[in-house]
Amino acid sequence: MYYASRKFIDLIEDATSKWANLDPLAPIKVGDYGMIDKETGEFHAQGNIYNVEFDNNKRAAVLIMYKPRFTHLPNDERITKLLSTRPDEFKGKCVVTQVISCAAYMIYLSDTKKEKFSVSLSGNTSVEPAVDAGGEFSFNISSEAFSGLLRKGGDPKANYIPLYRLQKPRPKFWERLLGCCEEVHDDDMVEKWYDVEPSWDPLDEQGEEDKIYDAEMHGDFDIFSDGYP
Repeated sequence: MYYASRKFIDLIEDATSKWANLDPLAPIKVGDYGMIDKETGEFHAQGNIYNVEFDNNKRAAVLIMYKPRFTHLPNDERITKLLSTRPDEFKGKCVVTQVISCAAYMIYLSDTKKEKFSVSLSGNTSVEPAVDAGGEFSFNISSEAFSGLLRKGGDPKANYIPLYRLQKPRPKFWERLLGCCEEVHDDDMVEKWYDVEPSWDPLDEQGEEDKIYDAEMHGDFDIFSDGYP
């Protein structure tokens, strides 16, 4: 059967890499997720990533940024040469290699109770139950059960930094340096550094280290590195 809607959508997508909405009054929101109807070509939303629902007994974290900006160390010999000037001070230290700043942010840590809420960004107006962020932007939260930890901001004069990346040079970098080898290898470049992992054991829902961590009970099979289930 010939479907005019699918043909129209196909032609628009081919020309613009965008999907056409044949019913412009039908609401489509940023963050919607769903499936494409293969016969008609229409998108059927099944939910929105900003409508968050957390399970009972487990905590979850949400971080939303508006207009993120990335700043990172240059990937050239200047950094490796700089580290080589003071090896005793820099060896073993974590280095901030990337900072992600933004114009507005919201961070939320859910409680162990079942929660469901949605988030929207708007001008800084008094909209309950929004928490006043000050400045030009504000994240508004609509919640059925709100009991977690919330922090947010939207002052255009501020420089919010909710994320950063920690890395270390590979061990061989220091071995070559302490061996008085001044040659710079490809593995010494910042892009080949490895990410710093948490130094604590797996945590329980309160943030305390688990005294006895049962991977099978927690459903965490990624910790097995020998390939066995």
